[in-house]
Amino acid sequence: MMDGCFKNEDTDQSLAFWEKMLKEDVYSYNTIIGALCKKGKTSDACYNYDVMTRMGVIPDQITYKMIIQFLCINREIDRANCFLDYMLENSIIPEPLVWNVIIDGYGRCGDIQKASYIRDNMVANDVLPNIYTYIALIYAQIKSGNLSAAQSLEKEMILYGLTPDSVTYNLLIGAACNLGLIHSALKLHDEMLRKGCQPDVITYTELLKWYCLQGMMTEADKLFGKLLSSGLAVDHVPFLVLMKKILQSCFPCIVLFDLQVINGYLKRYGKRF
Repeated sequence: MMDGCFKNEDTDQSLAFWEKMLKEDVYSYNTIIGALCKKGKTSDACYNYDVMTRMGVIPDQITYKMIIQFLCINREIDRANCFLDYMLENSIIPEPLVWNVIIDGYGRCGDIQKASYIRDNMVANDVLPNIYTYIALIYAQIKSGNLSAAQSLEKEMILYGLTPDSVTYNLLIGAACNLGLIHSALKLHDEMLRKGCQPDVITYTELLKWYCLQGMMTEADKLFGKLLSSGLAVDHVPFLVLMKKILQSCFPCIVLFDLQVINGYLKRYGKRF
């Protein structure tokens, strides 16, 4: 009944029902804590965590997972890390997802040292990093402008038997392009293909953007044609990237050719800007 009230987003009714309950167990507390977290009331959720522990109700993996995830969403990463410590103190080994959200949180805040420490702590507790662990760490290094460290992490994940996916490659290719290292970006693109990982729209857009910014319209046209023939469901971003450069161009013949390509695609697929 209480769970049903929360599902109907009637938090006040559920809390009133909670006060009348005679049996207080971990399932009931998790229902309350989960609903409070979803409403963004993480302080109230943490308060209920304190209440349940004082009442002798032992939090489980689900309790900690909910609180940690929503604290990270609210950028309260240090507080989330405290709950990670509580888990370990109570001999509850977190699943990879819990470690990853904290690593990602620190990475997005630019605290690479703490993100790396959490990964090391993860390994020390016999929890193997997965591809999402490495994506979070690679993102953190790229955000700090450290492409070489990000590429080292890619090599490390391969040593762990993990295969980089399109998200991993797109992060690295995008970073290389932003730093003007087009040869590194193209090398990563070739590596991506060799490993059987197909480029997606983001991959093409990152490379296309670099070519256009450098005024390399011939290469941009070739890549754009490759994108059109790839069979990918293309969004508007690649077109906006190319059209922006076209409008800035002072070569009418190139403009005409590019617009014909774009108009042909728009007519074929019914796309509109």
